[in-house]
Amino acid sequence: MTKTIIITGASSGIGKALAIHLAMAGHKIITVGRNEAALTKLHNTNPNRIIPVIADITKADDRAKIEQALTPDDKGVYLVHNAGVAIPALLKDLTEEEWDLHYLVNTKAPVFLTKILLPHLKDGGRVLNISTGLAHHTMPGFSTYGISKAAFYMMKEFFNTELQDQGITFGSAMPGVVDTPIQEKIRSMSVTQFPAVGLFKGFKEKNELLDPMTSAKFLAWLLLQTSNEEFSRGDWRVGDGF
Repeated sequence: MTKTIIITGASSGIGKALAIHLAMAGHKIITVGRNEAALTKLHNTNPNRIIPVIADITKADDRAKIEQALTPDDKGVYLVHNAGVAIPALLKDLTEEEWDLHYLVNTKAPVFLTKILLPHLKDGGRVLNISTGLAHHTMPGFSTYGISKAAFYMMKEFFNTELQDQGITFGSAMPGVVDTPIQEKIRSMSVTQFPAVGLFKGFKEKNELLDPMTSAKFLAWLLLQTSNEEFSRGDWRVGDGF
């Protein structure tokens, strides 16, 4: 069955790969991001299936633009919360602006985007949160990211309880250590800024980073091929049951 699927943070990395993969499978994909040039290029890969929406999910007016891209026939929509920010900082260096940015992008925006889309999500819709192992395990310098993502994970748990009578199911998946622009930014930091930077440089040097399409294929399987009970269970890891 052809689905309408909204993907935030679709300009690059996992979001871009997932959009390409799902569009090739015949689904209608609404790609959301701030980079107009990147989204236009992505649209051109499959213009009949990929619909770009230039929007900043942290802004209410832009979230409304996403809802306006849907038609009355778009029911049981699938939503992938892929947009996120991860800026390592030790507590001694952490600013309130950095803290607020993480919560705005990683937690608040997904909640209120979900809210505005509720009429389209009900009766069979799914919401997939792109999670991280740092929502469950700690690493020095990643407290703000990990805490905001832990709250993001609990969003899935709470809304599964609250919205199941509307036929909306929430899932969460950790896509693995993927070769994305976020990884590149992390590797550019100094040891003083982020003591664990050597670990992330090692992922790249040892060719241990996953290709975005590898994660995308797993996420597509999880989104489309699992039962509601399976989809909503815990925090999936790349390869689990795939």
